[in-house]
Amino acid sequence: MSDAYASALALHQAGRLAEAEAAYRQALNQSGTPRAEILRNYGFLLHRQHRFREAMATLSEAVKLDASNADALLALGHCAREANDHRTAMTALRAAAKLAPERQDIAEALSAYLSRLIPAWHFPMLADAARNQAYEAAIARAARDAALTLDIGTGSGLLALFAARGGKGRVVACEAHPMIAEAAQDIVVRNTFADRIQVIAKRSTELDAEKDLGGHADLVVSEVLDAGLLGEGVLATLRDALKRLAKPGAKVIPGFADVHVQALSLPQQRQVNPLRNIAGFDLSSFDRFRNRSGHSTLRLDHVPHQALSAPATLQRVDFRNPPDWSTPLEQRISLPVMADGNLQAFALWFTLWLDEQTAVSTGPAHLSNGLPCMDHWGQAILWQAKDRAVREGDSLAADFTCADTFFDLKLV
Repeated sequence: MSDAYASALALHQAGRLAEAEAAYRQALNQSGTPRAEILRNYGFLLHRQHRFREAMATLSEAVKLDASNADALLALGHCAREANDHRTAMTALRAAAKLAPERQDIAEALSAYLSRLIPAWHFPMLADAARNQAYEAAIARAARDAALTLDIGTGSGLLALFAARGGKGRVVACEAHPMIAEAAQDIVVRNTFADRIQVIAKRSTELDAEKDLGGHADLVVSEVLDAGLLGEGVLATLRDALKRLAKPGAKVIPGFADVHVQALSLPQQRQVNPLRNIAGFDLSSFDRFRNRSGHSTLRLDHVPHQALSAPATLQRVDFRNPPDWSTPLEQRISLPVMADGNLQAFALWFTLWLDEQTAVSTGPAHLSNGLPCMDHWGQAILWQAKDRAVREGDSLAADFTCADTFFDLKLV
């Protein structure tokens, strides 16, 4: 060990970081200590100082010289995460876990990072019995005669598995994120459908019908939806898939959706939409972090509210012939008021028709018209800029906007 490196280690341990950094730099110009070891400890020092990009560069060089040190890989993963270099972070953390499978700290770091790839709502969605039963029933009926099924945005691969179990044809499942696609492929193999299901780590818009699918699909399944129905880009996705990747007249699941609306008073939630006074304090400066351009999501079954109108059906969206609302469509609607109150928002939900026989609702249970409710969903809440006092018997005029990725409703 060189004198400079010994001094660097002692200064580092003593917390004299500026002097330790100078000693590490000097040690890199001396012989007597493996360069990878010096770089590794110098990288730890930079990490300790939250100089993440410098630490990344230093630790990356150390790992290139010696990829057998789990601590260096773990530190590199943490630094890359802070620098938003997700590919480097994941590669480093997976390599560290492979080197030291017994290390709980590495296992927890990798698990925490992987959990960021999937929104938290995805797991309750997989446990939603009403959703699963509806999708499987519709897919089984359609897959019987399908030689090729395309599953768009497969995630865990569940819809692709439904298609394989319900039919005899091939299934191609695409997934944009390579790590998620890898997990889906593992699930396909684990469930003994590797001879029937192919998982491709691409977006559907990147697929080629002949090169990737081996032909055009007879059936297209997806769940590219959010609480507001359109926020995940389902319309553009399906327009492209039906034009390039599917046969004319291909079946589509889900087939269509009916969008419903209700006028509401939501006094408890109104105080944070926009954020104003809480517990006697003015917190309005924090409102800059609220998403003002989209809907919020609530479970009306669990939130105090007053219904000011009966539910009304606003729009049917046909996924079998998806509309092009890249130029938004606007229309004036009228809602009869059924109770006196202070109108603050509109709630949107939808009835999802998987096919002509099977439907489920994302609405509150008491407004689902007897349909099974998908319990992982909430309702989309469109807040109005100002409160509006209304009386029973009034007629509310509002402008309803249909766009490719959202619905909007504003009082006139």
